[in-house]
Amino acid sequence: MRIVISVLLLFINLASAKVLTLKEAINQALNNNYEVKAQKQSVESKKFQYKVAKGMRWPKIDLYANWMRTNNPGYAMMNTLNQKRLDLNNSAKFVDMTAFNSFPGVNFPSPSYPEVNNWQTKLQLQIPIYTGGKISTAIKMQEKNYHAEKHQFKRIKEKAVYNTIKAYKGALLAKNAIKLAKEAYSTAEKHYKIAEKMYKEGMVVYADVLRAKIYMMQMKDKISEAKSQYLTAKKWLLLAIGNNKTKPEDIEVEGSLQCKQPDKDISYYQNIALNTREDLIAAKEKLQIAKNMVKMTKSDFLPTIGAFAFYEMDSKNSPVNPDGKWWGAGVGLTWNVFNGFQRINKYKSAKEEYKKYQHQIKGFEEFIKFKVYEAFEKYLVSVEKYNTQKENLKYAEEVLRITEKSYKNQMASMLDLIDTQTMRDKIKFDLNKAAFECEIQKLELEYNSGLLIK
Repeated sequence: MRIVISVLLLFINLASAKVLTLKEAINQALNNNYEVKAQKQSVESKKFQYKVAKGMRWPKIDLYANWMRTNNPGYAMMNTLNQKRLDLNNSAKFVDMTAFNSFPGVNFPSPSYPEVNNWQTKLQLQIPIYTGGKISTAIKMQEKNYHAEKHQFKRIKEKAVYNTIKAYKGALLAKNAIKLAKEAYSTAEKHYKIAEKMYKEGMVVYADVLRAKIYMMQMKDKISEAKSQYLTAKKWLLLAIGNNKTKPEDIEVEGSLQCKQPDKDISYYQNIALNTREDLIAAKEKLQIAKNMVKMTKSDFLPTIGAFAFYEMDSKNSPVNPDGKWWGAGVGLTWNVFNGFQRINKYKSAKEEYKKYQHQIKGFEEFIKFKVYEAFEKYLVSVEKYNTQKENLKYAEEVLRITEKSYKNQMASMLDLIDTQTMRDKIKFDLNKAAFECEIQKLELEYNSGLLIK
C-alpha cells in the first residue's frame, strides 16, 4: 500500500510540474532578471539626461515672485520708486533734506525711514547666442553616454542569457544524475539478488550478500542526494530568470547535454568579439566622451554671448494690481581673460584623460582576445575529455558484463563485481559531467565572443 501511495504521489507531482523550456527561461530572464531591469532604468535615466542637454539650446524663461517689507532706506526708496510713488516730498522720508529748509517756502521734515511693502513679479527671458561650442559639445557627450548605456544594457542582457543557460544546463546535469543514480541502484539491486540466490544455493558466503546490499543502499543514498541537487539547481535557475514566486518543485527542465566539436577557428571568434562585443562598443563610446571633454575645455578660452529680456511689475498692496510696470532687453558678453592658468591645466588634464582611455581600450581589446583564446582552448579540452569518457564507458560496460558472468561462474569475487560496477557508475557520472562542462565551455566561448543574442 505504501508503494502504491508513493507511486500515485509521484505521478501527481509530475502532472502538476510545468515543463520550463530553455527558450521560455531565456525570455523570462530578459524580462524579469533584476540586473536587466535595473540596467533598463539606467538607460532611461541616460536618455533623459541627453534630453536635458538638448534643452540647453532653448531659451530660458524664469518667473520670479516675491514680497518684501523693509525699512532699509536704500531698498525702501527703490521699492517706492518702482511703484511710481516716489516724489520730492516722499524722498524726504528716506533722505535728510532739511538743509533745504533755509530756502523760502521750503519745509522738509526729518527722515522717518518708514517701512515699505513691495510685491514684485518678474518674467525674464535668456537666450544663448554663442557659447564657444559648449552646448553642442555637451549634447554630443550626453548622446554618447546614452548610446554607451544602451550597449551596456545589451551586454547585461547577454549576461542574463549566459547565467540562465548555465543554470538550465546545471539543472539538466542534476536531472540526469538522478537517472544515473537510479540506474546504478537498479544494477546494484540485481547484483544483490544474484548474490542472495547464490548464497541460498551454497555457492557464495553470506558476506557477499552483505557487501552487495551495502553498495545497493549507498546507491539509494545517491538518488536522494541527486534529487536534492536537482531542486537546488532549479532554484538557482528561477533566481537567474527573476522568478521568486514559483517553487522549484513546480517546474521541470527538458533536453539533453550534448558535446560538439567547434566548427570555426579561434580567429573567427576573436574577430567577432572585437567587432560586436557590446561592452567594448560602450567603452569606445566613452572614449568619444573623453575626446569631447577636450573640446569642452578648449571652449573655456572663448567668450559667451547671450541676449536677455524681462518684464516686471511692482505693487505696494497686491501682486495682481501693479503700481509700476517695467521692461528691459539687452545683449551681454562674458569672457574670462585670466583665471590663474586654470583653463590651460584643465585642457591638459582632459587630454591626458583621453590618452588614458585610449590605452584602456587597447588593453580591453587584448583582454577580450585572451578570454576568447582561453575559452576556445578549454572548449577543445572539454570535447576531448567527453570523447575519452564516452570511449571509456564502452570498455567499462564490457568489463562489467564479463565480471558479472565470472561472478556467476565463481571465477570473480563480490568485491571484484562491486569495484567493476563502481568504476562503470563513476564513468557514467563523469560522462554526464563532461557533457555539461563541454556545453558550459561552448557557452563561455559564445559569451566572450558576444554571440549569445546575435
